[in-house]
Amino acid sequence: MHHDQAVLERANQSFRHEIWMSVVPDAVTEEGIEAQCFGPVLATAFGGEPQEPELNLIQGAAAPGAIAEGHVAGAVEWMRSREVEYRVPVAAGMPDTVAAEQWLGGHGFECGEAQIMFARDATAPPGLPEDRGVEVFELDKHHELGGEGFDHLVREGADLPGMAEMLFIGLPVRDDWRCYTAAPHPDAMVAAAAAMRIEDGIAVLGLDATFEAERRRGCNRALLRRRLLDAAAAGCHTVVAEAGEGEKCAGLRRNLLAAGFEQAYAIHDWQRPALRPAISA
Repeated sequence: MHHDQAVLERANQSFRHEIWMSVVPDAVTEEGIEAQCFGPVLATAFGGEPQEPELNLIQGAAAPGAIAEGHVAGAVEWMRSREVEYRVPVAAGMPDTVAAEQWLGGHGFECGEAQIMFARDATAPPGLPEDRGVEVFELDKHHELGGEGFDHLVREGADLPGMAEMLFIGLPVRDDWRCYTAAPHPDAMVAAAAAMRIEDGIAVLGLDATFEAERRRGCNRALLRRRLLDAAAAGCHTVVAEAGEGEKCAGLRRNLLAAGFEQAYAIHDWQRPALRPAISA
């Protein structure tokens, strides 16, 4: 099945944008959580976690006009004024990818690890056998916000800092989102979480996280299978998911491939080197 990369990339960026738009107003004020658009470029800053480039991002650098029209330059200045460490993901294979990489390289950024985008036909069978030992729960729109719920599972399971929970607390009640938790067996506490956002026939999967002590017990596979079934039932034609290229995400990549996903393209992270302390004579 042919996938239009520009369409997939817009869906992926919209998934990330919606996370920031879901933040409750008090968190915006108290923790310096901000999002600002510069043309097709989205800059997100988490003032309460200034040294977490996973939370401070400039997205859309390879979009048409992002470099030529100064949108990336504007986003960089905005991020600099927030005094946070940030990264700039650049999708490979886009019309302006080379221009973005040249601009970033010329302004002191270095290319680091990549995220891999996977895609599949939503109408195909999930490709994963049902694991009857794992229980999967979908959170309804009356899900109580707060507590050690979906937001806590994502934050701790993904090894993010404590205040990052604020980014996920409001997602279960948003119309385009479907959020899930899983327990490794019927008598166990929930130990994993995942989400799916559906728009224009594309389901974007993400926020896959499992408590470290409960990994390799089938929760991620069960959550993946359930979302694929639900995406097909919702009339989607395409499903996409993102996974890092490092060892930390090896299990997720294996599950995606087993479920019938194919690698669509890479997104390389660009970041300025951390300042090194001066060496005394």
